[in-house]
Amino acid sequence: MEILFIIVAVLYFLLHLFLMLGLFNSFKLGKNEKTALPSLTVIVAGRNEEKNIRDCIRSLSVLNYPEELLEIILVNDDSTDRTLEIMLEETKQKSFFRVISSEPDADGILKGKANAIDNAVRISNGDIILTTDADCIVKPDWAVNTVRYYSADTGMVCGFTKIRDEDSLFAKIQSFDWIYLLSIAASSSGLNNIVSCIGNNLSFRKETYLHSGGYSSIKFSVTEDLALMRKIYSDKRYMIKFPVDKECLVSTNPCKNIRELNSQKRRWFRGGTDVNLLGYFIGFELYMMNIFFVSGLLFLNLKLYLILILIKIISELIILTFVLRKLDLNHYFRIYPVFTFYFAIVGILLPFTFLSGKKIKWKDRSF
Repeated sequence: MEILFIIVAVLYFLLHLFLMLGLFNSFKLGKNEKTALPSLTVIVAGRNEEKNIRDCIRSLSVLNYPEELLEIILVNDDSTDRTLEIMLEETKQKSFFRVISSEPDADGILKGKANAIDNAVRISNGDIILTTDADCIVKPDWAVNTVRYYSADTGMVCGFTKIRDEDSLFAKIQSFDWIYLLSIAASSSGLNNIVSCIGNNLSFRKETYLHSGGYSSIKFSVTEDLALMRKIYSDKRYMIKFPVDKECLVSTNPCKNIRELNSQKRRWFRGGTDVNLLGYFIGFELYMMNIFFVSGLLFLNLKLYLILILIKIISELIILTFVLRKLDLNHYFRIYPVFTFYFAIVGILLPFTFLSGKKIKWKDRSF
């Protein structure tokens, strides 16, 4: 068992060094400052978001982007609360906003958020589509900085999202979790072998979307954004970029309790089972390292256990140090010790939550 632990730990370190090479490539991505800005459509699909949609709309209404090139489409995704009413109320006399309600897919292929976004894409006027969620708040320069990463061969640009942590340790841990996982995603993108993205900070060319067949060409997924990214990546016609840029950072609400967090994690886990080889290797290493971190003292002497745990910490901080500084989130370092235990326990237990059934509940829908 000691030999296995040593092998896993060494591979964990080498994996993070390899990912660091990709991360440097993502750091080096340049912005296209010389050409004219493209026409842009921002899409927000919201289902029963009456508590959040107002703040989201207000942040979008002050985007620093030429109004003649901008449209924002808000999609009411079959809400049963005041979401649609608030959308209409907040966008009065704002000509670049459009409010629609999603229509059922005639072929029955599209469901939920994927159907709502597809409805908006089909009627959009922008060359670039930028998506976020109804519980998100964006910076005024979010859109202009994101589209600057597009070049002629770019089909999709992914972005980082942090949790609005306020004073809650539970929220801060969730935010650290997001940053670490998105750091791995940005690293894999820099290696031209992208494994993940997040739909509340995602953009793509409309041309790319239509050429790929869009959501209607993808089998149903509980993580529709990830499925779309894989579809575009498989085409090999366009690059997918994942810049580490604090000006493109989006903030969102934390899960309110363990039950909601469990639903989110189950959804991500289920949607992430169809990854590439690099994704499977990363997942295996993370899982094995977490098992050894939690149970290593049962079969290792203390000295060896501490050495190998040190390897784990150094490996993770190799990536996190650069990303947190780049995103101006240095204060997150103090959360790392707590995050390490959280990440290990959640990571180990998550697969076992499916023993009680595969059904996932998210946004008042069951999948």
